[in-house]
Amino acid sequence: MLEIKGGILRKGQMTILNNINLVFSNYHVYGLVGINGSGKTMLLRALSGLIRLDHGTVIQDGIKIGQNDSTLLHAGLVLGNQDFISHLTLEENLNLIKKICPNSQCIDLDYWINLYQIKNYKNTLYKHLSLGTRKKMLLIQAFMDNPEILILDEPMNALDTKSVDITKELIRKHKEKGFVIMTSHYVSDIDDLCDTIYHVKEGKIVSEKY
Repeated sequence: MLEIKGGILRKGQMTILNNINLVFSNYHVYGLVGINGSGKTMLLRALSGLIRLDHGTVIQDGIKIGQNDSTLLHAGLVLGNQDFISHLTLEENLNLIKKICPNSQCIDLDYWINLYQIKNYKNTLYKHLSLGTRKKMLLIQAFMDNPEILILDEPMNALDTKSVDITKELIRKHKEKGFVIMTSHYVSDIDDLCDTIYHVKEGKIVSEKY
């Protein structure tokens, strides 16, 4: 279980997150919907322990996240600020990620590369890859270690139609063992995936849909 209690985040005079209280549990897909600047991406970063709240707490199974440099455990992340090493190839980058995964010996990297149909780019330097291929790499590194939690910021953005279908199916399967928190600008993009959708506006949860 993952919980945020009384979450407040400020930047200067601006309140980015305003008293957020949410609980996330297994066998569920959660959606956060809002326009750019609504606070949904910063909420994901706070839940991941990548930024510290000014007030409130994030708790994962009784452990406070974002304090004493603690980050979310057993999680796969796709967040907007992630990147790979520009002078390494697609395959070299993914192999580096694989090596630090707790279950690295169980990861079949070729399976994921073939699934997302990027085999032809295995030996291409990251700096020469398209936005869509880079996004597929981000999704692969999030999924491949079989995490309990998936936190996905705009996971369908920049993907072709087939890759969108693949990603949606992976999200549906993941729900059987853990939970997913994902963002989108539009309800219509994720309505078929989510059990609960929260609308985020000006750092607040303004409505929810089941």
